Amino acid sequence: MEKRMVFIVHWVESWNWLLKFSKGLNENPEKAWMFFALAPIYKLMSVVYLFSKKSHDVVDVYKFKDLVGETRVIRNFGWSFFIKKFRPLILERIFNTVLVSQGDDPARYPGAIGLGALTKAEWLTAGGKLIVDVLGEKLRVPLVHGDTLTAAALIRTAVKLIDKFSVISPIAITGATSKIGRPACIVLAAKRGLVIKMYTKSQQRFEEIKKEADAYGCGHLLRQVTSLKDLSDCKLWITGKAIPSGKKLLRAMPKNSIALNFSVPNPLTRGNLKNRKDVYSVEGGLLAYDPSITTLSFTMRLRPGLTYACHAGTMVHAAKGWTHHEVGQVAVDTLHETWKAANDLGFFLPEFPIEQKVMPKKGRLGWKIQNLAHQLGIF
Repeated sequence: MEKRMVFIVHWVESWNWLLKFSKGLNENPEKAWMFFALAPIYKLMSVVYLFSKKSHDVVDVYKFKDLVGETRVIRNFGWSFFIKKFRPLILERIFNTVLVSQGDDPARYPGAIGLGALTKAEWLTAGGKLIVDVLGEKLRVPLVHGDTLTAAALIRTAVKLIDKFSVISPIAITGATSKIGRPACIVLAAKRGLVIKMYTKSQQRFEEIKKEADAYGCGHLLRQVTSLKDLSDCKLWITGKAIPSGKKLLRAMPKNSIALNFSVPNPLTRGNLKNRKDVYSVEGGLLAYDPSITTLSFTMRLRPGLTYACHAGTMVHAAKGWTHHEVGQVAVDTLHETWKAANDLGFFLPEFPIEQKVMPKKGRLGWKIQNLAHQLGIF
């Protein structure tokens, strides 16, 4: 019997709505600026979708080796998640999409249902735990946030950067108490023996993580930091929060810093980095694969050969036949097993730099359009 999985995501920027119609734009997201004239249409659709009775769309059905996968996008865009009055509707759509993805035939149940980005946000679904608790016995399929594999990939990318740039100074981590940030702090402190400066205002969460790190013999290497100024001695910055961002974040980063990101959205855009060419920026939440082993076409702005680690984590869960839910906190002791399983399925770390294709030459008009679009929040 074939192994199946479903990955549930949300639309990010308004222009992403065009991705369901264009495989070429999926593979070349840097060309989105060319569709500036369609902005009124996809901006309007991002509002119309809020009032849609349909909860989601199936945008891709594909094979990855012997695994059959589906990508389903709930009908909400990134901005709508941050309007409190819409959150009950968004949660209802997520619950419905999970149940529809599961189906009614036990013989056809997928091996795993995965959650991407804001559909697993701590403040919305408690990393998927809320979905498991609310659906209860109705949920017959493992629910996976994929953050175990994301954390494993982030940690290994950080180690590569530490070795590549001979980092011996403290490491700065924003989003340090998150599902991914927490194991990254503990493992990097334990394995590399470096001081980890955790940028967080939650004394309670810091103390809990420090106590957990004591069991690995590295609690003394964790430091709580509440001001960006106290991170000025850090060469490697791991960013796991959308805020602080932009110029404020860059002003705090010393010359020749390394920025390793796992936040969605990335707090440092290419526009931000244009004036800080000394900052080496890397995306840490991505994994690579051989495009010839899959028919995957909907990549949500990534070039062929790259996918999000949480997506890959769902594939791994289904392929291995694991029956447990992967929700809530990441279990540090499962990182190695999950990473090995991902390698066996064909995933590996991308080569540096992990970035999109180089922007084509647009001429002055093209750049003016793109800059205006960024300012208006279009893409």
